[in-house]
Amino acid sequence: MIVGLFAEGRGDLAVITNILKGTLNIDRADIRYELPEYEKDQTDLSVMANEQQSSWTVVKTVCQERQKIDRFFDNPIEQKAFAVIHLDTAERHLEGYGVMQPAKNAGLDIKEYCRQLRTNVVNKINEWLENSHQDKIAYAIAIEETDAWVLTIYDNGKADTSSYQDPKKRLGDELNRILKPKEKNILRAKTFEKYDWLSHDFRKKKNLLFYSTKNESLKLFCESLEVFK
Repeated sequence: MIVGLFAEGRGDLAVITNILKGTLNIDRADIRYELPEYEKDQTDLSVMANEQQSSWTVVKTVCQERQKIDRFFDNPIEQKAFAVIHLDTAERHLEGYGVMQPAKNAGLDIKEYCRQLRTNVVNKINEWLENSHQDKIAYAIAIEETDAWVLTIYDNGKADTSSYQDPKKRLGDELNRILKPKEKNILRAKTFEKYDWLSHDFRKKKNLLFYSTKNESLKLFCESLEVFK
């Protein structure tokens, strides 16, 4: 199985890579990092075009223009292939994102709120794609961000981790509290290596199944991958 990964950032690539290992036993060697381009160092990044570095706006543009996604599927691939498109919802309020947010005061619990918001984002991505390749795409929609997914490994709270106002800050606080002094060196590592280490527990399916009970959007993404077995 070959997977083409289109994501907002390098940390997202790392987290999703570990999830693919835990759900489908897909190795990193079988994953093509289409967006952002992974094989660049920080010096290269400073002179790279936006479409090489990625962001939610670049993911949107790549979907709308479709050349990069079409090229992935058009290349002769002997094995079965699918793509993963990732978006966080933290930027949903920004101009151009264009996704309707469910009303939090409408009596929705956090799980239903996550399900509805995820559906709205998936529909928006399909609109950008003009409904192409839908049967070959898995949607990694992180509410609020993939830091909320990683947080499931380190947070002992009972709430869905996407319910925190700032999951990235919450994750940082928990890591500074939990990690041993030598382990904290990973927090200064390059982004991919940092998030690969922080999310390595996702590589084991039983761990991933447990952690996904603590975040509805993580659970929905894992479940959506089952069709690609």
